[in-house]
Amino acid sequence: MRGEALAAHLLASAAIQLGLMMVPNREDVLTGMAAFIDDTLNLSGPGKGDAHDDFNTRMRETARHQVMQTLDAIRLRFTKG
Repeated sequence: MRGEALAAHLLASAAIQLGLMMVPNREDVLTGMAAFIDDTLNLSGPGKGDAHDDFNTRMRETARHQVMQTLDAIRLRFTKG
């Protein structure tokens, strides 16, 4: 399962970078993506029960951390080269 998740992450990252090569306003696109992901994670929660339970909170925050790290790395790649 982790190998499949890593492969999906790498393919998505490559696709985002390819798409960003075609737009002049990369920073705006990355900022919009980060805002969309942040909003989506803020709205998500379990289908029923406590939306603030520890497991679901950790899952959302882990996802948020990993996504923001990836977007920051992509942003850095475009600002350096």
